[in-house]
Amino acid sequence: MKKGFSLIETILYVGVFGILVVVISQLAVGTITNYKDSKAKDGLVSSANEIFGFFLKETKNSDSIYLERSVFDSSSGFLSLISPFQFGDEVGSSGYGDLYVSEGKVWLKRGGETAMALTSDDVEVTRFEFARSVPKQGLEGVRFYLAIRDKTDPEKTISLSTFTMLRGGYKQ
Repeated sequence: MKKGFSLIETILYVGVFGILVVVISQLAVGTITNYKDSKAKDGLVSSANEIFGFFLKETKNSDSIYLERSVFDSSSGFLSLISPFQFGDEVGSSGYGDLYVSEGKVWLKRGGETAMALTSDDVEVTRFEFARSVPKQGLEGVRFYLAIRDKTDPEKTISLSTFTMLRGGYKQ
């Protein structure tokens, strides 16, 4: 009696093995794709959160908008805020804080300090727009629009907007 595999058994084993390899590779590719998508979305949300956090903090702590320096209704806006808090070396002086976009990154610059990038190198800001709102005399607010995309996968984008009143607008 001969021991071993027949041709049909060999073909059957190779076929089953091939199907297993295809299924396992599809699972691996799917897992890697989901990881990359998740990482890209997390990067976008993290950058947007960082930008919104600084925007809200800076505007809520400001007395007014420095209109001569600010750029409204432009996709590459510039917001300059006047704050009662001390910046630089002058004691008791007001300071300013600028939020702007340059080369696809959002920057924060306070008087007397070096500009700080608020976005990572993995994302690109495509819309950074401000709209000034003066609902009544003595009140001042800012609507902020933001759109960012992932540099490695430009199809992944996030667009958000918010509104806040300046601290100085609450004084009566």
